[in-house]
Amino acid sequence: MASTLAAVALSGLAGCEGEKSKAQVAADAGALDAGPALPVVGGKLGAELAEAASGSTEKKGSAAGGTAGEPPESGVFSASEAAAALPKDVPYKIEVIGDGSEPRARLAPKIDPKSEQKLDITLGLRMGGPQGLPNLELGVSFKAEKPADAPKEGAAARVASTASAAPTRVSAKITSAMLASMSIGGPPKQLADALAKLKGSALRYELSPANAVSNLQFELSKDADPGLQPLIGALGEAITLLTPPLPDKPVGAGAYWMVTDRVVASGAQLPVLRYRVFKIEKVEGGVVSLSVDTRQYAEGADLKLPSPNGEITMTIDRLDSSGKGTLTWSPSSFVPGVADASQRLQALLVPPGATAQQAAAQRSVAQVELTAKFAPPAAQ
Repeated sequence: MASTLAAVALSGLAGCEGEKSKAQVAADAGALDAGPALPVVGGKLGAELAEAASGSTEKKGSAAGGTAGEPPESGVFSASEAAAALPKDVPYKIEVIGDGSEPRARLAPKIDPKSEQKLDITLGLRMGGPQGLPNLELGVSFKAEKPADAPKEGAAARVASTASAAPTRVSAKITSAMLASMSIGGPPKQLADALAKLKGSALRYELSPANAVSNLQFELSKDADPGLQPLIGALGEAITLLTPPLPDKPVGAGAYWMVTDRVVASGAQLPVLRYRVFKIEKVEGGVVSLSVDTRQYAEGADLKLPSPNGEITMTIDRLDSSGKGTLTWSPSSFVPGVADASQRLQALLVPPGATAQQAAAQRSVAQVELTAKFAPPAAQ
């Protein structure tokens, strides 16, 4: 049953034709406050961010021919374009677009190295359409470990140079795992047992002084089915998605900033460049409420997929990936106290080296949807 569970979670391609609309690359403009001049960002991302900052509702087009490093219309970077957008030795980039209103304050984590935070996390990972593994209900315990040594050289040191503290090591351990909703009678015993064996599985990562997640590592419990590894990967992606890297300057309500980094999209195991635009919705009692809009772009055109006859390579002709979420953050927390997010990815695939006629006849659509909700454990 555990192998069946993994197969459902990873079941491959939706063999339908048709193409989604072109990727929309920035946060919805209507909700964003006017801000100062934008950093140099081209294409739709730059146009829509500029529209958000100006408050204009008039649609703006991207520059003809594009600018080096700007997100591609197809959703697929070449290797050189991806490196121009974010050099390989730079872990992430934070660009403040609007400072927000007064009063402003510097957002910085202040984590007790011996503290613990417990969350109930509802996690969904589906591939190939609406069918897939039902949502999981996970109990997760987050603990800070002994601080890691501060980076001494390279781009990671340059990114963290604005803060003197070393990265904080965090351990996120699964304390319980079950299906979030079931029909009368509950799940089959074998399925329930397979999920229960995820208990003890863990993720370990580092939080930089700017609150950015890095060095994410997965560890399945010794009795867990290896086929459930993608679910742990999806949990890791949800944590990185909803952990906001923080600006190095004071900001207030209405402030927004863009974070560029690299992740591996869950399910598809596709390396992507990720753009997240965070906006402060309100600050109340030391708790910051944020919204986040996400766009993702493939770092290259090749996608390796499992098949009954072994791994196959397909070419990504177009990719459309976007997401939205809300979260609360406080300086003493490792992760949001309350959060709700969804991330969708759709890729139009063709056989490598196919002619236009062959591609039209043989194209497929790969679809992945990740959903996550974080909440404090229910009162017992």
